[in-house]
Amino acid sequence: KEIILTPTEFRILRTLMENEGIVLGRDRLLQKVWDVDGEFIDDNTLSVHIRKLREKVEEDPSRPKLIETLRGLGYRWNGEK
Repeated sequence: KEIILTPTEFRILRTLMENEGIVLGRDRLLQKVWDVDGEFIDDNTLSVHIRKLREKVEEDPSRPKLIETLRGLGYRWNGEK
């Protein structure tokens, strides 16, 4: 199934997928997205992008299985569960 992503959503998703199973802190994700082309997004904007990504890739975005939040630690991509 084809999924249309914004460039920022794509960079966040790619970063998560390249680090499958590894918890990436919010700072690390912000740094990776910011380092790509100088675009800066703040903490709240990252949350919005994660929510939008879940709406696009999760079967049930309210119960995410692919993009997992580990409270106080960050996010983890869990592959095709």
